[in-house]
Amino acid sequence: MATVVAKQVADHLAGLSTCLVVADIDRAIAWYGDTLGLELVNRLDMPERGERVAFLGHGALRLELAERAGSAALRRADPPEHGFVQGPSHLAWYVDDLDAVLAALEPLGVPVTIGPVDVAPLGIRVAFVRDPEGHLIEFVQAGSHP
Repeated sequence: MATVVAKQVADHLAGLSTCLVVADIDRAIAWYGDTLGLELVNRLDMPERGERVAFLGHGALRLELAERAGSAALRRADPPEHGFVQGPSHLAWYVDDLDAVLAALEPLGVPVTIGPVDVAPLGIRVAFVRDPEGHLIEFVQAGSHP
């Protein structure tokens, strides 16, 4: 149960962003732009740290990408086994028409990893794809069940 103080903090939250560490930030910027329509909002290169950071967005949506020299790749199994490693497991984008999103991705050569799958107890329909570096991306259509 949230305390009064926690509720006060929650009332100030305005959005959520996540950060993906990638091997090639330029390739990731291009893919997320060309595939999901996210635009470059801001970028910072820190050569003294061997790090480059970019913020992509569309409306209120934000995605942070970071490239760090010497970072190691982590590849998750396909769903539903992707949850056997602790930490963030995937990006989830809520969509109003899952079939339309998948149809738009098809000519771009983005294969569907899993789905579409109806998750009736949750009242959602989902599908998963992977970006070029193997990060899982879930598209969720809510309210697809009565």
